Amino acid sequence: MLSSSTSVNSSSGLVSHTSVWGFVTMGILGHLIFGAYPVVAKRAIAEIPKFSLLFLSTSATLLVSMWLIRRTDKRAWKDILNHIFHSRALWVLVFFVIVRSVSNIISVEMTRAIWVQLIYLMTPFAVPILGTLFFGESTPRYTYRALILSTFGAVLVLVTDWSDIFASFTSSDLWGLILATFSMLTLATYFQLIHRSRRRHVSSGMILFQQSLALASTYFMLTLGTGEDWGQWQVATPAALFYAITFIVGIQMFGNVMQVSAIGGANPALITSLMPLRLLVTILLGGFVLGEYLTAPWQWMGAAIVLVTVSGYLWLQSRDRFQSTQE
Repeated sequence: MLSSSTSVNSSSGLVSHTSVWGFVTMGILGHLIFGAYPVVAKRAIAEIPKFSLLFLSTSATLLVSMWLIRRTDKRAWKDILNHIFHSRALWVLVFFVIVRSVSNIISVEMTRAIWVQLIYLMTPFAVPILGTLFFGESTPRYTYRALILSTFGAVLVLVTDWSDIFASFTSSDLWGLILATFSMLTLATYFQLIHRSRRRHVSSGMILFQQSLALASTYFMLTLGTGEDWGQWQVATPAALFYAITFIVGIQMFGNVMQVSAIGGANPALITSLMPLRLLVTILLGGFVLGEYLTAPWQWMGAAIVLVTVSGYLWLQSRDRFQSTQE
């Protein structure tokens, strides 16, 4: 009887462990995909109206979310829609995801893709700090020291000429960086709120459905309100169309499914710990697709400082959490 109980417990632990690694794998794929986001988006909107692109991509994601709901939720559509439209927590999520999405695409258009991704890499520090300020959580050890060191590394990447620090920045770059910072903070808030929504038994499909519906509606109004010329789709080069399709299918559809599922199934701090992968993908693709290279030795050194600091910080947090569970 004892051995049977032990076997069941061990089996349950194995399933739980396997389940966690499944969500971690989704998180890795999500970060690799979104590492390509600023590069692919910037190349696509060089020839294609940005809000029309985002309208089509969020509409496609809406279809994916409907499939997720059909696969995972056992309730009737009437009950699902009633819950979605009357859940205040979900509408708070929608607000943040709209603000983040709009600020994200505009910042990519205004400045270099690598710089935007560099700012987003600060999210692992913003998540616990926001948790402390608004959710009463304690700030993990090393957070502020790691943030200072990562900021120093980011400055090394951003500055190309130390004899005239601002020579490499246009006004568009400065506004793009400010907007990217704002977008990063909304992303950190999103990470915190989406996990709390799952605690209220809201499925990934329901979250993605509501967000995609709100985003598609928002971008539809923006593309009409700004008078975008959809005729540019007809004259776009095959390369631009390739990147547009990659953005719609690969990043917005598949990437969002991976991200929402991973965050909903695992601790948000664990998923954000994989974010250094994004910068690596952006650096590689940024040079290949956009010709945005890190040219100076100190820029590479700054990128290395950021990657090592963020990775080390997150490893220390994981170690501390493990030790606390053993006590």
